[in-house]
Amino acid sequence: MGQARADRALRRGGGDSAALDTAHAAMAAGCRFLIVRGLTVQGPESAIRPNIRLRRVGNCLNELDRFLSVLITECVRAAGLAPDGPADGADDFPRRLDTARRLRRIEAHCGYFSAATTRLRAIGRIREMACGDGLLRPGAWLERDMAVATAGAEFVPGQPTKAPEISDQALAAIAEFYVSIADRLHVFFAATAAEA
Repeated sequence: MGQARADRALRRGGGDSAALDTAHAAMAAGCRFLIVRGLTVQGPESAIRPNIRLRRVGNCLNELDRFLSVLITECVRAAGLAPDGPADGADDFPRRLDTARRLRRIEAHCGYFSAATTRLRAIGRIREMACGDGLLRPGAWLERDMAVATAGAEFVPGQPTKAPEISDQALAAIAEFYVSIADRLHVFFAATAAEA
């Protein structure tokens, strides 16, 4: 029932461009941190055990996803959009859908359709695996998801009994992707909020 309400059409409300700017700045700062790290740290961090390194990657991906989720929430608010229906509140809408689906929905509002949701879903599967929420099945599926998620950045699959190693350069490539989404959304919705 909750999902059906979340799928209803969006309707107009009031917006807040300051919160949108703050969410964009936080997202950009988080992405810049990972991008700079990818430029400065070369090779695997041998002092850190592979399973700990993999968990760190999962935490980084969780944070990027959270930043994007907050930014999408502020885009919805800045554009004055709210879920349709009296039982739904503006604060309730953002938590109902996964980030890839929310991005697809907000892009539809903009009249813009990208392949970003495919990439976000691949990143989501990697994040779940890295955080221990998904199956650790190194192999073709992980290699495919890494190729999609990083647009070809370095990835070391590892042996079947060992955790895969996701390089800082791969994280930087993913962060560059997230910041490109953030910049695109910010430009569109900052202009929309200014018109409201």
